[in-house]
Amino acid sequence: MAIIKCPECGHQVSDKAPVCPNCGVEIADKVTKCPDCGEIYFSADAMCPQCYRPTAKKTEPTTVTEQPTTAPVTPPPTENAKFNSIPTQAPKKKKSNWAAYLVSFIIALLICGVCFYMYKNAQDNKELQEFEFAMKSKDVLVLQSYLDTYKDAPQEHRDSISAHLAQIKQNDQDWANAVVSNSKTMLQDYMNKYPNSSHRAEAARKIDSIDWAQASSLNTIEAYKAYIAEHENGDHYDEAEQNMKELKVKEISLDERAQITQVIRRFFVSINERNESTLTSTVTEELTLLDKQQATHSDVIELMNKMYDKEGLTNIIWRLNKDYSISKREIGNDQYEFSVSFTGNKEEQYGDAENKKNSQYRMKAKIAPDGRISELKMNKIIE
Repeated sequence: MAIIKCPECGHQVSDKAPVCPNCGVEIADKVTKCPDCGEIYFSADAMCPQCYRPTAKKTEPTTVTEQPTTAPVTPPPTENAKFNSIPTQAPKKKKSNWAAYLVSFIIALLICGVCFYMYKNAQDNKELQEFEFAMKSKDVLVLQSYLDTYKDAPQEHRDSISAHLAQIKQNDQDWANAVVSNSKTMLQDYMNKYPNSSHRAEAARKIDSIDWAQASSLNTIEAYKAYIAEHENGDHYDEAEQNMKELKVKEISLDERAQITQVIRRFFVSINERNESTLTSTVTEELTLLDKQQATHSDVIELMNKMYDKEGLTNIIWRLNKDYSISKREIGNDQYEFSVSFTGNKEEQYGDAENKKNSQYRMKAKIAPDGRISELKMNKIIE
């Protein structure tokens, strides 16, 4: 037993198999092997389809009978006669094989064409996906990688990627310039030019820092108000509100200033008029008077009387300068104490109006939350 190729379909099959398992043609005792070229073909064919050697026919034993002497004797066939008697079936068999080869070749071409089409389509789809991904990216490396990888991509795709890449590079350059400048104007211009930039949040923080530094340097209520108005979500919003609140506590309103200057003025006018009741109404029950702690109303009246206890003194006139320096501090919940520095002139009149003596004083006072004087110190200015 040997393995041969089926003469019909070329499938490998045993030469003892009844039929070819692939095409069903009969095999056992139906095929032969050419002794010249080794081609396997059907025994019924008159010649080898490869080298055209005539097929050797098997001889059957025959019974010889006597023929009449008068019967014509047919000469044995010559070699040429055998060749001329080849049936026309063999050429048909060869034509059939070539047709099979041609069909197989056409099918192979079609398969290759389909495979190439599918491959090309897959490549085009991949290029399109990479193009769309790169157009959404802001990474210079991603865009440059597309240009390096897809050099045969549609020109409009390459042009779009190149323009996008140039824009990102310009964006990066403008950002670097704005950062180096540390200028609020340049940072704001960058944000206006690139509203969707990945650096927008960082630019906003830098502007916030610049504005906060300016507000802190000025340290005024107006400066903190301006910062809060421009940076509602600023990093220093809470700090600005706290500083503004502290400044408001220290800020002297017009009403407070008027109340302070009025009580001090009433104190000295009371001395001018020698009005004890008005004088004591301007001070607290206990106060620091000159160098005396816990002085009382009686001590205040005694101070006034001492001022007038001079020989020949007829009148005293206190004139206060409008150079008040006022500070404020919180000593309780909405309770404030005011410290005041000011100067004044004491004019002492003796006898007639022409006989006068003037003295300059530097004075400090504290005003309690109830609006009365809780401390008074006076120092004579020596000229």
